[in-house]
Amino acid sequence: MSEPITIRGETPRALNAAQECAVLRATVRDGAAPSAIRARLAVLLNQLDAFAETIDLLATADALGYDEQMLLAAAYFARNEEGDTQCALDATGAAAALAADNRDRAAALADQAKALFRLGQTETGRAVLREALTDDPANDEACKRLTVDLLLHDEPAAALAVTDALAAQGVAHSRLFEARATALAMLGEQAAARETLRLDDFLHQDTIAPPAGWDSLAAFNAALADELLAHPAIRYERHGTASVESWRIDTLAAGDGPLGRMLVDRIVAMAQCHAETLAGVDHPWIAAAPREAMMRSWCVITEGTGYERWHMHPFGWMSGVYYVAVPEAVSAGRDDGGCLMLGLSDRILSTETAAAIGHHRVRPRPGLLALFPSHSYHRTFPHRTAGKRICVAFDIGPA
Repeated sequence: MSEPITIRGETPRALNAAQECAVLRATVRDGAAPSAIRARLAVLLNQLDAFAETIDLLATADALGYDEQMLLAAAYFARNEEGDTQCALDATGAAAALAADNRDRAAALADQAKALFRLGQTETGRAVLREALTDDPANDEACKRLTVDLLLHDEPAAALAVTDALAAQGVAHSRLFEARATALAMLGEQAAARETLRLDDFLHQDTIAPPAGWDSLAAFNAALADELLAHPAIRYERHGTASVESWRIDTLAAGDGPLGRMLVDRIVAMAQCHAETLAGVDHPWIAAAPREAMMRSWCVITEGTGYERWHMHPFGWMSGVYYVAVPEAVSAGRDDGGCLMLGLSDRILSTETAAAIGHHRVRPRPGLLALFPSHSYHRTFPHRTAGKRICVAFDIGPA
């Protein structure tokens, strides 16, 4: 980290996604909407899993721009009905032709490859991804799709070569670090894989102090839990996330939520202090820290059967979680129920290889803050007890 990192929270929004969507729907119904309005509405519809409505909005519109073609493709990918993959391929092809620069073209090509892989055209998809990385070596979607495909086809040396070539060009992002660690593990280079993750040093756990005006953390957490459970943007499940049988609030920077914003301010301050303690560490992840960073947060609420699948956070540099409420059986437990596990997933690796690299377990308790590199795969386990597990998760990434 050659320059000190400065972290800030998101700017509060007046409307949540559903409220803004209602306003824009009315605007579009009143007549021909400008492309920028249509695109913003499509962003919100996709966030709200209204993919069919996005398709109705855009598929028959005239002269779609680049952003609209990309949003249309995303809706087709998510709906995934018969014929939708070909429609997504057509939309990404149109977007690539409309791209204003190599960065936009690479993004379109990365999504084009997704459609090609779904259609079984693996070699063509790989070629398109290599073209995307030639246009924009920093495109993390192209890096992810190419390395994942290589790893799934048991070609770890080729995946590692991709990450090495990108790193030689100065590229450093979460998907590159994760792909490198997984490839090294598959090649039997366990020490190098552990060094890429370095969770022994980079997993940080702390307890926050009560925010100003609160006599106890327990009282603050109880009030915050009530605020979150009554949040106007709370929803059950969301397409494309790792959450299973969970309620979510997609952003704490919208709607009525003063305690949530108070928590975000406290986490930002603690993450800032932690990042400063890492400044002198010699490691590629530290060197990749953004100079200007923003923290983006969301809330996940689970009852007994809810959990998070293995996943990592591709848009962050540092990620973390704060536990607002945790059933006593989890905090005082001895098994994995309700816990957070970090390491490498067994989605690509064998269970034995992933275990050999090592997993780190975080046992939740109210008031606990955990920080870790965004490239670390992690999952949670159902707690199978009465009560709710309420946490605020976040990414700290380029502003």
